[in-house]
This record gives sequence, structure tokens and C-alpha cells, in this order.
Amino acid sequence: MANVTCCTRSGLKDWFLQRISAIIIMLYAIFIVVVVLCLSGDGSYHTWMAIFQNTWVKVFTLLAFLALIAHAWIGMWTIFTDYVKCAWFAGILQVAAIVGYFTCFIWLICILF
Repeated sequence: MANVTCCTRSGLKDWFLQRISAIIIMLYAIFIVVVVLCLSGDGSYHTWMAIFQNTWVKVFTLLAFLALIAHAWIGMWTIFTDYVKCAWFAGILQVAAIVGYFTCFIWLICILF
């Protein structure tokens, strides 16, 4: 029986997608660290607003968050299918994860735009 809730239906493609998403997350983390170090002590709300008013920062943030969701989903799907033996409980956990990821994504859209 094929599980249609996996990302690509291929273990190798899922592995590759998780590695690519990890690189995107790492680049975003480096970007945030550089921004924090360049603030030189002025971490006020208005400074952060000015940084995140740039369209490219919003797009990069959105891309990093989508990468985080993909990365987390592949990991959680693997855990649910490998370690949760009760099919209906694994299904409930998968639905809960999807609802959580979707809710966080909508929240991010509200914050950024």
C-alpha cells in the first residue's frame, strides 16, 4: 500500500529535498546572524520593521519557512511511518502536523504582508 502523504513518494527524492531545505535554512540563519551583528546594539522594533520592509527579505523569509515546513514534514512523516504502528493514530498525527504547519504558514503570511 502506497502512502500518499509522503512528499515525493521516493525516499531518495525526499532525502535530497531535505538536504536542499537544510541548506536554505542554514543560509537564512546566517543571514539573520549577520543582520543581528550589524545592528550594533539597536534592535528596536522600528529597525526590524525597516529590515523586513524589503521585498527580497520577505521572499527569503517565506522561502526559508517553506523549506522549514518541507524539512519538518519529511522528518515527521518518517517518524510517523517508522515508529507509530497504529495506522489511525499515525493518520491523526499526520493531520495534526499538517494543520499545524498550515496554521504557522498563514500566520507568517499575516506577519510579513
